[in-house]
Amino acid sequence: MKPLAASIITPLLVFAVAPAFAIESPRIVPRMNEVQKPEAEVFATLKKYFTDSSLSNFQLVSADERTHTLVAKQALTDDLSWRNWAFCETGPVQMVYKFEDGTVTVTVKLEKTTRRSTLASVSADFQGRYGLGGNQNQVACTSKFVVEDSILAAAGAAPAK
Repeated sequence: MKPLAASIITPLLVFAVAPAFAIESPRIVPRMNEVQKPEAEVFATLKKYFTDSSLSNFQLVSADERTHTLVAKQALTDDLSWRNWAFCETGPVQMVYKFEDGTVTVTVKLEKTTRRSTLASVSADFQGRYGLGGNQNQVACTSKFVVEDSILAAAGAAPAK
């Protein structure tokens, strides 16, 4: 009877426990907050934020008024700012590599919740370039949500708690 129980329990454990190890958390997680302004006003505010160099260092890539979606990009060579914005997990060999530059591409999606309220969702894709001598490595990095929170604040959202 014991071999029969073991033959049933073992596969059950494997099928129950194995997926828990296979599930990986997503690298790009959107940050959302409500803005107490109409959707068109929030869209115009963020479009100005991404195009006015006195407000941000982003460059507007696209602005779709029909879907209320904005995409902007920023390149960064400052290692300290980059480390405040993103975490880049590298392999053991790349740990001695030096940060050369990075880009962050943000996507902002706006959704009308009421006549005077908008749900803003900001997601950021960080790509860092690290090098040592002639070797270079492109690394997909994880956000620390500093960029997303600053964009939401520029849109007029209350600070995240």
